Amino acid sequence: MRPLTPFFLLCYMHTTESPNRFTMPTVGTSSSGQFSCATATQRTLRDLRTKRKGQPLFVMGHVLNRRGLEAAFEVFNDRLAVVKFSDGAVLGYDPLELLLPTDIDEQGIPYFEIRHCPRCEQLFNLTLDECDAEEEPTACPDCRT
Repeated sequence: MRPLTPFFLLCYMHTTESPNRFTMPTVGTSSSGQFSCATATQRTLRDLRTKRKGQPLFVMGHVLNRRGLEAAFEVFNDRLAVVKFSDGAVLGYDPLELLLPTDIDEQGIPYFEIRHCPRCEQLFNLTLDECDAEEEPTACPDCRT
C-alpha cells in the first residue's frame, strides 16, 4: 500500500461507512469551554489562543464552491485548520480564511454579520458591539487603522 500524501490528508472526504478511516491528529484543539465570537482582537480562527473542536466558522477560503459557507473546526493538520461542512466534506484551510461568528444564541446557533470592504475588496466580520453601534463600520479593521 502506498503512503498517504499531504494532499490526500487535507482533501479526503470523511465517510462513516469506511472501516479503515484515517484519524486526524488532535493537536491544538480543546474539547472543553465555550465557542468564541468575534471581538476587536479576535476575528479569525488564527487569532484564537484555544481552538475548540466544533467551533462555528465562516469560510472565505480558496475552494470556490465552498466559499461563503459555514463549517465547524475539527483539528489542525500541520499549519492548516481542518474544517467539516454540513454535507460531511472535510477540507484544510489557512486559519486566516476562517471567520468567527458575530454572536451565538442560547440554542448554540451562530450568526455571522459579514461585510465587504470597499477599500481592499475583502470580506470581514463584525463584532457584536459593532453590530449594536449606531453606525456600523464600512471598512475592515486593517483599512480603518
